[in-house]
Amino acid sequence: MKHKSNNLEYYTQKPGVGISLIVTLFSSLFLIGALFCKESEYNSYQGIAFLSLICEFIYGVGVFFILLRNKETYIHLTPFLILNWLIGCFSLNVFIPVFQDLPTWVYFTTVAFCVSNFFIYSNSDESRSTSIAFFINGLSFLLILYFAIYLIPIMPFSFLGIIALGLGFYGLVPAIVIIIHTITILRYINRDKNYVVSFSGGILVVLISLAVFTAGLNIESRKINQFGRINSFDQNNELPYYISISQNLKPNFFNEILLKKDLVYTPLPDIFDFRTFDSFGSKQFNERKIHNPFISIAYLFCKDLNLDNDDKINILKSNFDKRLETEEQLWSGKDLFTKSIKEDVKIYPETRLAYTEITMNIASEKDTRGQKEAIYSFQLPEGSVATSLSLWVNGTERKGVLTTKEKAKAAYKQIVGVEYRDPSLMQWKEGNKVVVRVFPINYKTPRTFKCGFTTPLKVEDNQMKYQSLSIKGPNISNAETTSRIQTVGNTKIETSKDFELNKGYYINQSKGLDDWEAHIPLTKVSNSFAWKNKIYEVKDIQKTTIPFKPSEIILDLNSSWTTKQIESFVELNKTNLFVIVNGKKKEINKDNFKAIELEFEDLHYSLLPLYEISRNSLIITKCGTFCANFEELEDSNYLKKIRTETKDRNLKVINISPDINPFWQTVKEQKYVDFFQTSLKNSLDLIHKKQFVLFKTDTNTVNIAPANISITESPQTSAIKTNGPNHIYRMYAFGKVLEEQVKIQNDSLVQNQYVDLAKDANIVTPISSLIVLETDEDYKNNGIEKNVDTLGNASINNDGAVPEPHEWLLIILGSTILFFYYKKHKKQTI
Repeated sequence: MKHKSNNLEYYTQKPGVGISLIVTLFSSLFLIGALFCKESEYNSYQGIAFLSLICEFIYGVGVFFILLRNKETYIHLTPFLILNWLIGCFSLNVFIPVFQDLPTWVYFTTVAFCVSNFFIYSNSDESRSTSIAFFINGLSFLLILYFAIYLIPIMPFSFLGIIALGLGFYGLVPAIVIIIHTITILRYINRDKNYVVSFSGGILVVLISLAVFTAGLNIESRKINQFGRINSFDQNNELPYYISISQNLKPNFFNEILLKKDLVYTPLPDIFDFRTFDSFGSKQFNERKIHNPFISIAYLFCKDLNLDNDDKINILKSNFDKRLETEEQLWSGKDLFTKSIKEDVKIYPETRLAYTEITMNIASEKDTRGQKEAIYSFQLPEGSVATSLSLWVNGTERKGVLTTKEKAKAAYKQIVGVEYRDPSLMQWKEGNKVVVRVFPINYKTPRTFKCGFTTPLKVEDNQMKYQSLSIKGPNISNAETTSRIQTVGNTKIETSKDFELNKGYYINQSKGLDDWEAHIPLTKVSNSFAWKNKIYEVKDIQKTTIPFKPSEIILDLNSSWTTKQIESFVELNKTNLFVIVNGKKKEINKDNFKAIELEFEDLHYSLLPLYEISRNSLIITKCGTFCANFEELEDSNYLKKIRTETKDRNLKVINISPDINPFWQTVKEQKYVDFFQTSLKNSLDLIHKKQFVLFKTDTNTVNIAPANISITESPQTSAIKTNGPNHIYRMYAFGKVLEEQVKIQNDSLVQNQYVDLAKDANIVTPISSLIVLETDEDYKNNGIEKNVDTLGNASINNDGAVPEPHEWLLIILGSTILFFYYKKHKKQTI
């Protein structure tokens, strides 16, 4: 250790080392500052990078001429010269983006190359440390070689740049460094074979890693192209071309990289095409574009996917759940993070409902400039509805106002895009999702918003299950999270997360937002809510078993089906058992079911041509969690035919999976088919008995299947107990809007009727949104009227339970007695 310390002291005393250390330190700090400011969108980052260039340029020219005149005396400054040249390259890249945005590992690898040069160029006799330095140098050497080759196309411009401004020299730096370093390495490795092994070993590790990565990427690209070619012969013209690839594409690391080519990762042929996101296509993808050398090289050995950028984005949305990344963003959300989360849950066992209130504190990283826009996505359990939104403006909570989705969107764009002031917007999205936007946010003005969701408790195995919300948004993983559960009534509760009972509440404190569940014993439903002379009563869902002899039984096969499951249906010996292969019906039986199963081993979801299936057919499906949804199929003939030619076919669907994907969810909600979710055993039993289970429906009844309840509207009478929460009415209104979506889409008068219903219940639906604006004048200017005589925003502390008429009488009588007692007592005192 003492020997190393002496070596360091000796080295620092050599001529020129002191000034080199100072210049390198300042140049490095200026570069780091410029990169940090660029990431933070600080407008003066170019000036900081220019300071680094000035320091480095003066130093580089001086040292270069000193070395030419007195090489032997100053040869030890060569590593400093190389380091400062490369700092100059990266500094120039800050405001002339030749390399474009580079990942962090590139900078660290370059630093490793330069640091290892100091050990190699020092003529040290310590073979162990020098061998390690040669190995590290070999690992990082190929990156400098990559930059040298990469800059060959602009070398002619670099020579012109030297004549004009001198800055063009940096286009030649990697090539010059490679020449100098190669000569030096060849000279040193002749002294010791261990150096050859170490340096070659470093290079070999990189080449093997690159080869393995490229092979994996190439295998997946060939698979994707093969899917496209094979399916093009049987391509359903009703569906977009990309669907056949999406259906056969298993989400993995390599596929995501392939699909992000041009969207996120820059391929080498397009390096010098300085395009913005506007050139990608009609759809937006909100991820920073990166020039990753490792990925760019691998792209060279992979065939291009026969997909345009819009198709890639659609596959990323359906297969990789990248729908939040494609949301229209008016302002950057970079450098935002979620500082804290309050998750407040109130469970109503007697109504099998829960209300979840999420309060988010959003902040921006220090020293960031400009206004930011935060976008959050909430994945809700099936049947859930958003019922409240608040934004804190100047320290005061302003509650959301419910209006049509068109008015809310237009007002948000006007306030954010033109006036740059405070709004928040909550929108319904297909597939049980809600998106919340908040603007503006910066370092000096962090924001707080609150939103609430009414969710049904899922009934499973004689228990009710509460499922926490899945939230995506700005850096949630490090947020300080406090979760609280309270129940109405004395109810035992078990959770998958560690909660502690404290003053009647279950409390948990953690980092980030974990998925968790709560299980409550199943109780009998016995609650109702009174609103505007109507009673909304919660009852057990009414199921009815009807005789049903299907004309055909269609097995909706995909890769999630097991051989045993398929075999169990085949053994029913039905002559009307079919599968749909490439849009054509094919009989499946004991002799061919294993061969047919192989045809579906790569199919991860299907989109059956429901409009072509025989009337009175039974479809057996097993849903996964992902697929294309109605929004992504909006312009296709397939969806048009689903909407116009399916409802009158009397199709029945049994889902033997506990999951439901976005496509079947919408088909179920809009009642294109009769949908029933049950086990494999029950489905076989229903087929054997020639029966089907329907939920009893009525004009004034809404069924909430996950909770096994229905909510019925009836005239108000004193005979019915009405002490339930207002969430009962909100769920009823939401169910009604979803049931009538088809009518709403085709009739503006019907749409207005259901918008009024949504306003009355204050619920976010396909036709309504919640918006918070800074002032009352803003609502007026944007044609949004504040809702009067409605339920308004839901609240954890005020669930709106209304006393019964005789309870009102007791309250009034008690208050009157207390009033007269107080008056009498006051007179006696006087």
